Amino acid sequence: MKRSVLLIISIVLFVLSCGLFGYLYYQNTTTEKEAKDYGENIKKVQKKIDNEKKEIDEKENEYDKLKETVKEKLEELNIWEEIKEKVEKSLS
Repeated sequence: MKRSVLLIISIVLFVLSCGLFGYLYYQNTTTEKEAKDYGENIKKVQKKIDNEKKEIDEKENEYDKLKETVKEKLEELNIWEEIKEKVEKSLS
């Protein structure tokens, strides 16, 4: 009688431990899959950030070029205005 009770308890504990192992294995697999997905998403976000940084750098370069062009045009305009004033003075 004592042996059969011990045997039943041992079998129940064995089944419970197998179930717990299966559950933990399933959770581990799920967690690994989620971690892999998160890693891929992080790579995608990093790639987008890098692309946007490149675009921002290109826009800043374009802005600097336009700024220089405007500065040159303003200088040219000032020269033309000075010439205009000189011509008007000489005509009057």
